[in-house]
Amino acid sequence: MNQSYPLKWLDSLILTTLNPRKNFVYTIPAEELSIISEEIIKETLDTQIQLNEHFFLLLKETEIKLQVQKYHSALIILLDNVVEYQKEEVFKRKELSEVMDALINSLEELLSFIENRFSIYLCGDERVPVTYFSIIKNELKQKLDQLKPKLIKVVDNKGITDVVLMVLYAFVFSKSSVSLPYRDVFYRRELINELENFCEAPKRESSFSALDELLIYMNFNSIKYINYFKSFILQKIDFYNNESERLKNLLFLYKEFNQMYSNENNCFNPKNQNLKTIINDWFMQEIAYLEKKKHHSENIQNDPQKSLDAPKENLKDNKITCLLSADQIGLILRASDESRILNAKSMSAVFKTIIPHLSTPYKSELSYQSVRSKSYNAEDKDKEIAIETLEKIIKKIKTY
Repeated sequence: MNQSYPLKWLDSLILTTLNPRKNFVYTIPAEELSIISEEIIKETLDTQIQLNEHFFLLLKETEIKLQVQKYHSALIILLDNVVEYQKEEVFKRKELSEVMDALINSLEELLSFIENRFSIYLCGDERVPVTYFSIIKNELKQKLDQLKPKLIKVVDNKGITDVVLMVLYAFVFSKSSVSLPYRDVFYRRELINELENFCEAPKRESSFSALDELLIYMNFNSIKYINYFKSFILQKIDFYNNESERLKNLLFLYKEFNQMYSNENNCFNPKNQNLKTIINDWFMQEIAYLEKKKHHSENIQNDPQKSLDAPKENLKDNKITCLLSADQIGLILRASDESRILNAKSMSAVFKTIIPHLSTPYKSELSYQSVRSKSYNAEDKDKEIAIETLEKIIKKIKTY
């Protein structure tokens, strides 16, 4: 093979020997096709070595970048040709079909080689060609299918594994005809690789799970994960009975969170702010809210004249009975807050303000902390009833 062009053999095989618009492919004997399949495997390894040497010998960053992009584009063009060839009747022949499968595997391996070792030289904003995008999704789906049972076993937290797997599977099952930029593809591939390593290595637990630490490091700024993380913090502090303890533990969690490193040069969704920025802002709002609440409680304790006992007595007489369970009420209030129908300082404020005015046929006194906590662990039956209730309201509004 000519050292000046590492892809010469593959180029000749795909564009000349196997090109259905030329006559060679129709006359290749089965024995020769078998030899070609074996040679493809050997050539793949040789090409990786030659590409590595080729890039290593370049001294200027601009030259390396140009050459990496050139060979990456050349491999995608060859891959597009192979995929297009497969539509021809001649490639349904068993021996030829096996050669084409070997070629696709070879080109995928070479593309992965460049993308894993030299991704910094590729243009992240450029969109992945549709043919190659489909192949990438299949590759990542296979890796996800293998990762899923390992991750579930290692983490033992259905809430967080559901979020991570749901977000990653949404990408591989996407039916959109518009492909993503290379940057987004590289991020997902790197995240899956990190999760695979995570499942094999020992984990260090702290205030947050080891998986949380990995996702924060990876700047996994998916809205689903951000919402999960907020609810996780709220559930942790809801175990405490007064504002002083809640504030103390929230401040501790905030300190622990700030000590975790996040790679802000890379992220899951470039359209969103960095994960630490979003969570930091949320922590500050929750801390400010609890500080005000704590200050208000202390003022009442220091000045008996400001006691709210009388209004509380009146509140008991003026409660509204809701014909839903506490779990179902919690679901509707949480959805109203997260969809911004109710606009308060925090979700905690929504529950704190509304729940004291409600009762159910089975319970006259509802704990806002308990109702909010249950909204994150609702059963399917409660979800169905909440949806049916909202549909009933929609039908009634339509009659007005």
